[in-house]
Amino acid sequence: MIEIRHFLRQETQALHRELDASVGVFSSRAEYARFLRGTFRHRAPVEAALLDGLARPSGWRPRDLLPALCADLADLALLRPKVEPFPLSNDMAAFLGAAYVLEGSALGARVLVQGVGALGFGPGFGARYLSAQAGSLDGWCTLLVALEGLDRQLWQAAAQSARSVFAHAIHAFTSEELSPA
Repeated sequence: MIEIRHFLRQETQALHRELDASVGVFSSRAEYARFLRGTFRHRAPVEAALLDGLARPSGWRPRDLLPALCADLADLALLRPKVEPFPLSNDMAAFLGAAYVLEGSALGARVLVQGVGALGFGPGFGARYLSAQAGSLDGWCTLLVALEGLDRQLWQAAAQSARSVFAHAIHAFTSEELSPA
């Protein structure tokens, strides 16, 4: 029998690849600055929607990583980009689908944090966000338990929410506002 996390991975695979291509690699300070701005445009509204959500599994709460991200933007003398609210349905399936994407990004952060070290950034300057995100998978493990409790008939709704979050992230990283200055 397929587990929901495998189902969600299959349902979002193409969008995940597109996002990875949009994020790219950090071979320069300008590319990393673009990443921070895109991440803020994406994470700020999605994290806020999850933190404000009434439907939330017991034992799991989204990590508030925006303070670290804002500190990184300040370290690089970058202004906070404009953001728009992220609409999130107030039901458990939508919440879990969105959380799957946001919390799952901690896995990718483990790879990305290694690349910024070569640019001179780390947990004390410029890469607080990535370091904090990559530092612990406890939230991911707790979320997986909550996901496994979701009724099978709600999996498609969770997948739709996950696809919406991925699409939001892709837009945040491909916006013309993020062009190098």
